Amino acid sequence: SSGINAEYGKEKLLQPCDNHNLHFASNIAPEARMDIVANGLWLPMQSAYMDVRVFHPNAPSYINQPIINLYKSREAAKRQAYGQRVREVEGGTFTPLVMSTSGGVGREFEKMMRKVAGRVANRTGENYNEIINHLRTRLRFVLLRACLLAIRGDRQKICPLPVVVNFEEEDFIM
Repeated sequence: SSGINAEYGKEKLLQPCDNHNLHFASNIAPEARMDIVANGLWLPMQSAYMDVRVFHPNAPSYINQPIINLYKSREAAKRQAYGQRVREVEGGTFTPLVMSTSGGVGREFEKMMRKVAGRVANRTGENYNEIINHLRTRLRFVLLRACLLAIRGDRQKICPLPVVVNFEEEDFIM
């Protein structure tokens, strides 16, 4: 079978950063976590740490700001909070995944989806355009589901499960 081999579990707890001199805006909390960890996404044998931020672009406080600036500022805030810690303590790369409730995604998110789609297309021989379309469609359904949960509340107790993806394995399963 071909696709992506994903492991589901608890959010990835970051290592303690007691002996590191991090930027004052860095998240140094001992319980700091990442939403997604992908092995070998950007570089072979290196973990890529990703944290998701969703914002509502039609909020009154954003009314006079261009949408591109909203994405950029949220990516910068995530990068400032986690980038240095992930590089220096975890030894990985950090990618902020920013999306809006209207279905759009930030530049870094789009780069990540293109990379994943390219990897899947190369390994499976499937059409890149169909794969990227499938990823974008699934993303929008996940976002829609999250918005509905925020509006109506959870009907049952479910723990959020991040995805750990290993891009260096021979077999991809989708």
